[in-house]
Amino acid sequence: MCLSTVYELGTEGSPQMLAEYVRDLRVSGDTITFTDIMGKETTVSGSLQRVDLVKNAILIAGLPQKAT
Repeated sequence: MCLSTVYELGTEGSPQMLAEYVRDLRVSGDTITFTDIMGKETTVSGSLQRVDLVKNAILIAGLPQKAT
């Protein structure tokens, strides 16, 4: 079974872990939803940057915050 860890790339480029043991990932526009092995869904806004199948890592760049 191949499970992955999802990381968000921070503004400094350092990855921050969002979820472990991810079994499913869906992208719809700028929304990314991933589901872990226990069925817990997490949804974030961002763009898929890289999927490393050897390291079982998924990298997501978050959307920039809009000034209000």
